[in-house]
Amino acid sequence: MTIPRGVVRLLCVAGALAPLGLSAQQPVTQPAATVSAAMDRQISRARALVESGEGADARNLLDSLVQAAPTASFDLAEALYWRAVLSERMSDAERDWKRLVIESPLSPRAADALVRLGELDLLRGKPADARVYLERVLREFPTGVQRSKSALLVARTWFDERQDAKGCAALAALQAEGVPEGELRMQAGDLGRRCTGANAVNAPATKVEAKAEAKAEAKPDSKPAETSSTRPADARFSVQLAAFDTRREAEAAVARLSKAGVDARVDGSDKPFRVRHGYFTTRAAANAQLAALKKRGHNGFIAELTP
Repeated sequence: MTIPRGVVRLLCVAGALAPLGLSAQQPVTQPAATVSAAMDRQISRARALVESGEGADARNLLDSLVQAAPTASFDLAEALYWRAVLSERMSDAERDWKRLVIESPLSPRAADALVRLGELDLLRGKPADARVYLERVLREFPTGVQRSKSALLVARTWFDERQDAKGCAALAALQAEGVPEGELRMQAGDLGRRCTGANAVNAPATKVEAKAEAKAEAKPDSKPAETSSTRPADARFSVQLAAFDTRREAEAAVARLSKAGVDARVDGSDKPFRVRHGYFTTRAAANAQLAALKKRGHNGFIAELTP
């Protein structure tokens, strides 16, 4: 007897949930203090599915994990977070991040979700709305890398509103608190160049850092992607930065990315309208470009192009 493909998929998802000891009808229990090892394994599996081009199966797995996880548990927060990160639509991602913050405010992922919501509003061109989420991180999370990232993004919201004095003051406060080495320090340096005279922000702390920043300016992180207007015949992958339910939102995001020096385009003639960057013949090349974009503060994932 041949089993329909849809039934096979449901059976596979059920098998994935079995090690978690979860079911959709499971009674609500006291939230666990940490994310379970079983949930970590299933999240890793979902991410691996996306990496191998099986995004639909990954999202089906995450849907099932969300439905089965106990209410307000850290496991639920983890499943919501990753379902949002790997979502096809920004509206779906926004819903999950908001749900996470409301239902699991003590989860280790709560600060991540608030930052993601702030980044989404920045991409939409709503810096004041973004600042509400980012300033909440600063109020409620006294430590952690997301605090520094939020402070950096708060500065960016002021610059986006052309209030450079406030942006520079926010950068100065961040530097006084201490900017972690790596990508955040480079991004702070980039923003700091907008501060001159009375709004000046201190230069990098060491000559080594200054030399590294000068080198980064002189040489791009990687070879630029091919022009977004022409798809090479052998292109199989692209970097997806966002997806919206309307073309207007997607085109507005492309315009803002262009101002930030990121060549992007809108893919698709029906929703979701995907905002993507570059064409690549190999997944490795696409991953290298995604890593370069993340250093500049842009999130995304690798999308496999349809023929």
